[in-house]
Amino acid sequence: MLPKIRGEYVFNCKMESVSFIGTGGVCDVVFYPKDEEDLVHFLQNKPPDLPALCLGNLSNTIISDGGFRGCIIILTRFMNDIEFNENYVRSEAGAMLNSVIAKCIENELSCCERLFLIPGTIGGAVAMNAGVPDFEISDVLIEISCISHKGQKFSLKRSEIDMQYRSGNIPENLIITSATFEASRRAVPALNSIIDEIAKKRISSQPLGQRTLGSTFKNPPGHKAWQLIREAGCSNLKIGQASVCNLHANFLTNTGDATSEDFIRLIRLIKKKVFEKSGIYLEEEIIFVGEIETK
Repeated sequence: MLPKIRGEYVFNCKMESVSFIGTGGVCDVVFYPKDEEDLVHFLQNKPPDLPALCLGNLSNTIISDGGFRGCIIILTRFMNDIEFNENYVRSEAGAMLNSVIAKCIENELSCCERLFLIPGTIGGAVAMNAGVPDFEISDVLIEISCISHKGQKFSLKRSEIDMQYRSGNIPENLIITSATFEASRRAVPALNSIIDEIAKKRISSQPLGQRTLGSTFKNPPGHKAWQLIREAGCSNLKIGQASVCNLHANFLTNTGDATSEDFIRLIRLIKKKVFEKSGIYLEEEIIFVGEIETK
């Protein structure tokens, strides 16, 4: 008894076909809203007992092999418009971060180019406060627009959100629909120079183009997760077809037909070995969907 919508439903969706790492069971229904009003209509009229969860590009997400009983909302198909101004950039949450960066450069605007080659959406980047050393997306965020799970619209300014390292601290009952960022004029050659340098570093140090979770663990205060993982002897760990990447130990990759359980067991083993070696308990940077236990 789902409401009529202008977007698209996909029923009994095999999440391995949607997931960035190619794993995950069946979700009852995936909903691609046409726009903000379509999403509001769905949330206000869906069955009250239907769980609904909004995800981004699924580039930092593990979905249980048992799937998800409910509705997963994905904004990438339609809600990806980008607007520009002399002093700001406004992007819908489904736009890819790299697309926003590329269009900013076309318009001679400096905004979040330091996050170039992070394979997430704007909504996901804000939700996790995506960042690199000395820069986080919260540094340029002005405000977000969001919708509660009851279909109520909200706007939150940056000063109203307690954004922290790798956490946007967005209330769980809110879905980010757009975000507005500070921007400033900068010449295209200078911007291209920045992203060229970033690309060189990432290509040489990260498994770009592979089915990976991205950075799996947060950096503990005063430490680098990849270094702790290597020092604990985890560089060549592999469970099933899930493997620690030789290029960057904090990246886990699907080297074949890995399952979500392969990744989860590998994460558990890494955490155990790092704790035994250093006394430091690693905290995941990724999102888990469905019935998953990583302790």
